[in-house]
Amino acid sequence: MVTDPVQRIRATEHATSLALDLADTLDRLANVPPSTEAPYLTVTLDWRPEGSEPGRIPAPEPKRSERRSRAADESTPRRPSWETMRRELDEAIAERGPRGAAFDSLTADLERIGRYLDDDLDPAAQGVVIVACDAQDVFEPVALTVAVTSGFTVGPIPSLLELIHAGHDYPPYAVLLADQRDAFLWIMERQTWARGVQLEADSYPRKTQQGGWSQRRYQNRADERVEAFARTIADETRRELTAGDAQVPYLILAADEVMSSALDAAFHETVKQRLLGLVRLSIDASMDDIAAAAEPLVEQQERQHEQDAVQAVSDGVGAGGRGVAGPDDTLTALETGQVMTLVLNDDFDAPAWADFTFPVYGAGDLPTEHPAAGDIANIVPIPLTDIAIRLAIQSGADVELVATAVPLDEEARIPEADQSTPRSKAARALDAMGGIGAVLRFALDDGQPTADR
Repeated sequence: MVTDPVQRIRATEHATSLALDLADTLDRLANVPPSTEAPYLTVTLDWRPEGSEPGRIPAPEPKRSERRSRAADESTPRRPSWETMRRELDEAIAERGPRGAAFDSLTADLERIGRYLDDDLDPAAQGVVIVACDAQDVFEPVALTVAVTSGFTVGPIPSLLELIHAGHDYPPYAVLLADQRDAFLWIMERQTWARGVQLEADSYPRKTQQGGWSQRRYQNRADERVEAFARTIADETRRELTAGDAQVPYLILAADEVMSSALDAAFHETVKQRLLGLVRLSIDASMDDIAAAAEPLVEQQERQHEQDAVQAVSDGVGAGGRGVAGPDDTLTALETGQVMTLVLNDDFDAPAWADFTFPVYGAGDLPTEHPAAGDIANIVPIPLTDIAIRLAIQSGADVELVATAVPLDEEARIPEADQSTPRSKAARALDAMGGIGAVLRFALDDGQPTADR
């Protein structure tokens, strides 16, 4: 009987104020009450200290003569994107003034956002999304470990597209580094580690002098030890990948040939289904090296998921199918709770309208008559993306954003200055269906509603 070689198993968690799990935040923001008189302000900021429009850049190095007088200011960052956006926000708010519910609420929101950025935002943040509505007593700042596109929206509901981007573009994954003495399992969330498990094993059985073990017996003992260590690693990996509701969809392995073979034999089928591939990393690789090796595999898998989702929409469109395409039919399916997965291009943009007092929604420009015989004054314009994402989250549907940028492995010719930017294969296929669609929970019967009925 082989003695268990595992000497220690140690679990660690990354304490951070930055948002790693966005599911609860998205659910909460998708269910805030609509506010038409005093709208929500959604501000998104790229807060990286580098880039063409950085959210913050280090203060310039002071001259020798200024070091004493400016000592207190050296750590204060300049914020070009926020300074530019604040001027634009001042103009947008002034258009709703000089008094009234919208003006008063937005003015209070802007002041509170400024205080949060000055005093409370974690300096480690790479991006921040803030949803505010003073009239509804809502202030939800989300500091992220990944960048977002700077911008703002003012509307009757929050704009959640950038939070969906942060969740979709950076899915959780695990990286397992293992040799015959140590193993490290890192759970990565939004380009940083969220938790980890370290396993340590004892040394190999040592060879004795002549008269001790034979070479074959020694090798058998060593093999049994590796297999026992691999089984423990496999059990811990399965537990971490499948624990609770926070399933980790991907696993990347870094191990030598002996250990990878032993792990392949020990992994449960649910773990093997998540395995994306094998990468070369040393057992003591840094987090930056781990992310650099693993993320191309994760990105490639995500692009494949997008292609599969678009194909599922295409295959399901039509009588008796499980798919709808185009703004009208997709919005109707969302209203009736039929959608399992909402699929839209990441640059999709189309108008829509809503009467939240019913509620009733529609794609396109504002109607001239109320479709439900209500008060036409209650109908407000709203981006179709915002209402579609809100309805999807409220009904428990997944949201699949299709990356429109051509992946690096697609050998596309760089366009001339007067040519349009090339689009990915999946995005072009969805463009042909209106840029938006859905995979349904069940097939449509002839009597079930679409936009044409």
